[in-house]
Amino acid sequence: MNVLGVDYGERYIGLAVYAAKKNASFALKVIDTKKEDLIKSLEGVVEEYKITKIAVGYPIGLNNNQTRMSGLTDEFIENVVTNILKIESTKVDERMTSVVITKSKKDRIDDISALQILETYLANV
Repeated sequence: MNVLGVDYGERYIGLAVYAAKKNASFALKVIDTKKEDLIKSLEGVVEEYKITKIAVGYPIGLNNNQTRMSGLTDEFIENVVTNILKIESTKVDERMTSVVITKSKKDRIDDISALQILETYLANV
């Protein structure tokens, strides 16, 4: 089973892949939806890596309540993952995965966050 980890954001979507054959996970890329077609990018990744499941980071507030991003993530899962890609998905609590430190605040780390989401999912299956 090859799994795609997704850190969904309004503009940037981080991707990471678990390749079962190699038993390895790796950060793949960050999609800037203002510069790339999200659907075509995801379809290409799904095809290239033969993805069979998608683990999507799910934003829940620290008080266990849904947030505005929770609703947007639900829409992404329903509209893109379920209806277009037609791949089984699971939500992964991402509350503690976004605490990644970089040297520059300009660096996009969404792919590293996606890797953390993916590894959280894999540790619990």
